[in-house]
Amino acid sequence: MQISSRRHFLKNAAILAPVLTFLPSYLNAGTGSRLRIAFIGIGPWGQQYLSHALQHRDLDVRAICDNDPVAVRTGLELFNKAGYSRPDVYTDGYKTLLERKDIDAVLIAAPWHQHYEIAKAAMLAGKHVACGTIMGTTVAEHWDIVRTSEQTGCQYFTLDEHNYRSDLRVAANMVKQGVFGTVEAVRAGANHHQLNVERTPYPVYPAAVVAGITGNAFVSLRTTKEKQQYVVNRPQHKAGLLFTSGTLETITLTTATGQTVQLQSGAGDLSTGFHVKGSKGSWMDITKSIYRKGAANHVWEADKPYLQEYTIAVRNERFKRSPENDNVALALQDFISGMQESSHSVYAAANNSIIGPLAVLSAKRGGGVVTFPDFSSGKA
Repeated sequence: MQISSRRHFLKNAAILAPVLTFLPSYLNAGTGSRLRIAFIGIGPWGQQYLSHALQHRDLDVRAICDNDPVAVRTGLELFNKAGYSRPDVYTDGYKTLLERKDIDAVLIAAPWHQHYEIAKAAMLAGKHVACGTIMGTTVAEHWDIVRTSEQTGCQYFTLDEHNYRSDLRVAANMVKQGVFGTVEAVRAGANHHQLNVERTPYPVYPAAVVAGITGNAFVSLRTTKEKQQYVVNRPQHKAGLLFTSGTLETITLTTATGQTVQLQSGAGDLSTGFHVKGSKGSWMDITKSIYRKGAANHVWEADKPYLQEYTIAVRNERFKRSPENDNVALALQDFISGMQESSHSVYAAANNSIIGPLAVLSAKRGGGVVTFPDFSSGKA
């Protein structure tokens, strides 16, 4: 039903039965077509992407879905501000929206525990999916999403603006250029600006950046507890960040070539920061410093000159109005590019999202090693 309602979001909305699907007309109509999309969930996170989507020349936002009248009102204000015509509004669940033939893709910004059922229903209805970082809560749900994407030909893309931090993009480029030699280990934790955020099951580490830096498939995972350094956000402190150490629960992964990756398991008000260690040098974001073997005095230096030297210019010309190098804009652009190129993004999305459920499984086994699934080959 396409009228105002106070029913609970998604209440009594069943997953659609499997149907034969076809590629949306957007992918068959040539490069001049616009991707017709709808937003399912328009809370604060969804509003970030909605405001950018309304400024993108390749997107046609046709509908929004949310049961919260405040969120709907805020969303409609964004349409007015962008000079956009009023979209169709769905307030009693997503099922009717997915029946539309004039929607090519949906951006899911609903609560994290609803991602799996909405994404599956969307792909079975012939819609491509862009979603937050959590694909599902169990290993079985991840496999189901991967297989549904393969069977329907619909793509699944993870939107995570934290992977597009300018310093991380530069660090990844330095790795690519061989500045640090062979990467041996990576530690990834929350950004300083994420400190003191409400505790959620959302990953606080930029998994896609880590995967790109290591360049090798993960083969195993275990949850460990060990003493390590971290910073605590203390606004009353002169520096704002207080360096200390303590025992933390950490997600430790191993790649096919023996590299180790440590991911911060929780955020709260502390951060282990991002650290790349290679055979020829290292970089740490918390201290904003870099070390290169063979450099003068063999000491850590300020990273600013290196970040400037290895910066890659980013152009957002497809946006009518958008801040240069804006993280949300870059994530949204990657999703659109993936649609245009018909990339198999579901495998990368599953690899990033499955880390959380596997970490829980390892913790239940007392820190036992868990085998990492190979989604692209179908091996559990």
